[in-house]
Amino acid sequence: MRYFLMLLALVVGCLLPLQASINAKLGTFLKAPLMAAMVNFIVGGFILLTVIIGTRTPNNILLAIREAPAHAWVGGLMGSIYVTSIIFLVPRLGAALSFGLIIAGQMVFSLALDHFGLFGVPVQPVNWGRIAGVLLIFVGILLIQKF
Repeated sequence: MRYFLMLLALVVGCLLPLQASINAKLGTFLKAPLMAAMVNFIVGGFILLTVIIGTRTPNNILLAIREAPAHAWVGGLMGSIYVTSIIFLVPRLGAALSFGLIIAGQMVFSLALDHFGLFGVPVQPVNWGRIAGVLLIFVGILLIQKF
């Protein structure tokens, strides 16, 4: 099961630069990255609503409003910043450099999340192997930037 999940993560990762390129093109047509980001979220929201209705997913929103911690609600804000930034960055830096830097940022912060067990993530202490892995990502970014 673990290898299937790893393969799934790899495949889903392939969708991100594709989505970024498509959204960047939409931003060019609309002449506004913010409008392209909004279209992205409207279409995504419509698809999710359709799936929720189609699968009869339980509606626990009222319970969540009462019981969920405040930080549980900032995901949408973070998603809008991420999508808008990608729409802005890809046409200026290219997909490879943009995502190399994004992945580096994700990995640095992921090490902190794992190490401290933040937001319920299982604790996995930082070690030299993990640090070396992140440093190799930065080496890859330098090579992408140079060539």
